Amino acid sequence: MRQGALRLILSCFLIASLAGCVPLVLVAVGAGAVGGYSVSRDTFEGVSAKSQDELWDAANHVLSIMGEVKDSDRKGGMIYATVTGVHVTVSVIPVSLTATKLRIKARKGIFPRIAVAQDVYAKVVQELEK
Repeated sequence: MRQGALRLILSCFLIASLAGCVPLVLVAVGAGAVGGYSVSRDTFEGVSAKSQDELWDAANHVLSIMGEVKDSDRKGGMIYATVTGVHVTVSVIPVSLTATKLRIKARKGIFPRIAVAQDVYAKVVQELEK
């Protein structure tokens, strides 16, 4: 029975991948972690209970370590950087009084780099837990 369930899950994942759907990917770091998910082939996002300033500071710090920050707009909540040759755009968007969305988009030319977006997201979440 267990092998049948595994085959069913793998089949569903394969069908979704072949249909052009973006598989759901969750990142959890630590006990009180913020989960994230892939919203397109180049964008990874999640919602946090941290303030816009806390998220922006953490993202800016992580990007300055991982690569080079090209431009940033604290008031607008945008950071533009290059990480290993990949153009990364970080958006920090207030959702409500107690929630803020962190959206990370990564592209190299016209090609999406979801793994880079996911890696940056995970490191920002780790930075927030320090």
